[in-house]
Formats: sequence, C-alpha cells, structure tokens
Amino acid sequence: FNTPRILKSGAFQYTVPTKRKNHRFLLASPRALEDLNLKLDEFGEELLSGESFYYDDRIFPYAQAYAGFQFGQFAGQLGDGRVVNLFDLETESGERFELQLKGAGKTAFSRFADGKAVVRSSIREFIMSEALNGIGVPTTRALSLSLLPGTLAQRNYAEQCAVVSRFAESWLRLGTFDLYRYRKDRNGLRELCDYTITKVLKELPEFSANRYKEDKYSDVTEGGGPDENVIDILDSSRYDQMYRQIVRLNAKVVAYWQVYGFLNGVLNTDNTSAIGLSMDFGPFSFLDKFNPKYTPNHDDVQLRYSYENQPSIVWWNLTRLAESLVELIGAGPDLVDDEFFVEHGVREDQGPDVLKRAESIIYLASNEYKETFMDNYNRLMSLRLGLKSVMDGDNELFAQLLDVLYKTQVDYNQFFIKLQLSNLDDHLIFLSKDVHERYAHPQDKVDVERNKEAEDLITKWLESYKERLSREGITQEQRRNIAQAHNPLFIPRNWMLEEVISEVEDSRGEEYGRLEKLLLMSSYPYNPEKWGNKLKDLETKWLQNEVDAVNFMKQCSCSS
Repeated sequence: FNTPRILKSGAFQYTVPTKRKNHRFLLASPRALEDLNLKLDEFGEELLSGESFYYDDRIFPYAQAYAGFQFGQFAGQLGDGRVVNLFDLETESGERFELQLKGAGKTAFSRFADGKAVVRSSIREFIMSEALNGIGVPTTRALSLSLLPGTLAQRNYAEQCAVVSRFAESWLRLGTFDLYRYRKDRNGLRELCDYTITKVLKELPEFSANRYKEDKYSDVTEGGGPDENVIDILDSSRYDQMYRQIVRLNAKVVAYWQVYGFLNGVLNTDNTSAIGLSMDFGPFSFLDKFNPKYTPNHDDVQLRYSYENQPSIVWWNLTRLAESLVELIGAGPDLVDDEFFVEHGVREDQGPDVLKRAESIIYLASNEYKETFMDNYNRLMSLRLGLKSVMDGDNELFAQLLDVLYKTQVDYNQFFIKLQLSNLDDHLIFLSKDVHERYAHPQDKVDVERNKEAEDLITKWLESYKERLSREGITQEQRRNIAQAHNPLFIPRNWMLEEVISEVEDSRGEEYGRLEKLLLMSSYPYNPEKWGNKLKDLETKWLQNEVDAVNFMKQCSCSS
C-alpha cells in the first residue's frame, strides 16, 4: 500500500492505518458528536484511533494526492503523507462528511516523512478546528484525539505521537487541481472539475457574467488586469461558475479570519480549501494584539503569510487555480463541450480568443474576490460592534479602530468584549492592564506621553462610534444583543495551548483535565454554561488572559 510513487492518473491511492504498539483513545469533541449525532462504542473508538479500520465491497481507506505551490514555489506532487481517509459520515439531515485520520502512518505520498503526528501539533489542530467552528468561521472539524503510547517521532527531539480524527464536507484543495495541471492531464482535469461541480459544490449561483466589471477596491489585492483589456462575457459556462464559486467561498473565509484575527501561518495551495474552509492547522495563531505584520510562522521570514498579507496570498493561490483552468474558463459555453475541443484542446486559430476570455474571467473574479471579501468583512465587523447594518462611512470607522488597536496594543479580541459591556463613557477600561497601570501611576514622562496618546485615541474613536450608533438609532441594549452574538467570550491562545500540551505530555496522557476544559471553552465560546464546573480558577485565568507579555504574539515552527 505505502510504496512511494508518482501517480500518472487519478488522485488517490488505497492505504490502511499503520498498526502501532498501543492505541489509546483519549477524548472526543462533544460538539462534533452532537453535530454528527454520533455515539461512540468500543469499535468506534478503535476506528478513530487507527487501531482498526472498516472496509466492504464499496469502502476502503485511501490517501489523496495533490500538488502545490509552497512559499510561492511549485513543489510537485505532494499528498496525504500521514492521513488516511476512512469513509463518509451522513447525518440525519442528509449532510455528508469525509472522515479521516491524521497521524495514521505512512502512505504512498509520505515522501521523506515518517507518517506520524506528534502530541503537540495534534492537540493544537484538535482545539483550533473546534474553536473556529465555535466562533462561526468556516472550517474543517476535529472529532477525536487519541494517543499512541510507545510510538515516538524524531523532531527537534523524540516526541510522543497521537492521531486526530477530523471531518469536512470535502478535503478537496486547490493543490488537487495543481496536480492535474502538473501532469498535463486534460481529461483528468475536466473529470475533476465535473466532480467538483456535481459532488462538492452541488449548487452554482447564477448571475450576470459581467457582474463585478468595476474594480471598487484596487488596493485590496493585486488584481487581474486593466479595464481596457476586459472583453464582455456574454454567457457563463459551468466551469466559469465553478471557478467563481470557489473564489467567493475563499473570499468569505478570509474575511472571517481578518475580522477575528486568525492567522493560518502556511497558506500554500495544497492547504487552501476548494470550498472555503479553514484547514491544515500548523503554526497558526490568533492575534493577541493588533499588528498587521505579525506572522505566527517562525519560518516565514519574508512575512508572506502575515495577517496583512492573507487576503492577497489567498488570491494569489486562486490565480494559480485559474492558470490550471485556463483552457476550460477560456473556452466559454459554446466551445467547452465541442467534440474536437474535448478530445484535442484549443485549435491554433482559437488560442488568442480563448486566452483573452480567460484573462477577462480572471479579472472579473479578482474584482468579485475583493468585493466579496470587503462585503463580508464590513458585515462581520459591523456585527462585532453591535451595528444593525453597514452604512456609508463605516470603512473609515473600522480603519480608525484598527489604528487605535495598533497604537494602544490593547488585546484585540478582548477589546470587543469590553466594548459590548461598556456604557461607552469610561475610556480607561479599554486599555490593557499594563498600560492602564502606567497611566494611573506614571513612572516617567515617556509613559505619560504614551498613555495620554492612547487615551486620546480611544476617546476620539468612541465619539465617532457613538455618533454612528446614533445615526442608526441603536440603543445600548440593542447594541449589546447584536454584539454578544458575534463576540466570543473566549478564544484559545498559544500560551494556553502550551499549558495544555505540557500537562498531557508530562503525564503521558494520564492527566488531561486542562485539555478537556480548553476543548469545552473553545467549542462553545459564546455559552459559559457549557464550560462545566471544573477548574474554575483556570477558566478565570484564561478568560482574563493573565500572562506575562512575553507569551503574546509567539511564533511556531512548521514541525509537527
């Protein structure tokens, strides 16, 4: 099963989980179990830990192949190097999810890797998957975490190993399309697109093909080309619609990331979802403090995946997708199903028109990406501020807020909580604890000047904010009701994850109360009643984010 190979066709290879010395199911996500309407028995736990696997005449485990651009460079064939896809789960409502195990052993696509996942990275992915879902961010999910006692992986040192079971509507990546382009497999690419349309996206919204011809946000990403080079698109093919739907879905998820301060850390095409899900959690982080140039990836020395670059990098990835699809989106509805085109491709005399049409589709999609991103960003930011709708001038209000957050360095997400609870008269409650204390007991002139500036910035912004509330006639109660539905009371931070990981590693999985607590708080971030009655002091510490400043804005390596 696991002999390394380069696929000449297709995008998967049958495989099975590697048998380990010991398998120990640790815990499952209660929210995932609830959403899937699952009850786990002993065999279910064995399946999710990789100790057993299921197959019949229609089902057998497999690993997916894909290619990818990593840090801007094409890396050739990649694939599930330690992931085994088990089977699909179907809920009572008819939703289907693909279930897989990460850390389940070598596959045909492991290349130089060992097929293992360490406890550290497994806990991080387990928690973050459920945290993003709890907030409302489109994401892949985690179902369970299992330990592999006696199995070690050599990273910077010998680390304990684990298995995460995770699920998603689809694990299709932009890198899957890269694979077919890399192989110059025209027929395979067309089959992949047809599968994506019918089985993955299922519905393709219809609208005027020339919609988004105007570039309203030329400064948001590097766009697709000048207006004068765009031709009128008279009608859309199903492949045009597929591409633009993938663009829309990714624009939406990036807006969520930017509003809630989430950074993936490694946005290569092989871990960019074709259906707009957050996925593949490695050196991720939430913003502790607002710094647009922050990257959680220690290896990202060029800041390629920094907070401010996430929107443009995802568009860069989507442009690589368009290059893979250039023949299909360039052909148009009249040519794309032509018998000669299907069999042989573009005739020489058709080439210029096909290329022109493809460039125009990409240009329209770039505008659509920017507008979809901005519409969702403005909508979500408005809701976090307790506003009923988006009005003219809100962009300036949001920009001023980010300037305040950057210059004062107050906690990014806690600011919104303090704002929704505030009567908007006491500006000092918005200052971080250390800044507040220095303002109350200044040590020297520098501190006085710095904190006076912070006070003035917040006061000025609050006046603009109160004026905006008045324009829409929003009462304090209405503002709080709107905001509290969109401001999570809790967001897991890297320093909390480090505490949890240390407890599990040091006890070799015998103690994991902090992990259970973090899972509950992360899974239900708007509802403290779901957090349980254990470890209340720890809960308070985490809620107040009480830790030395050296623990904020930390970076991780890609090692996992």
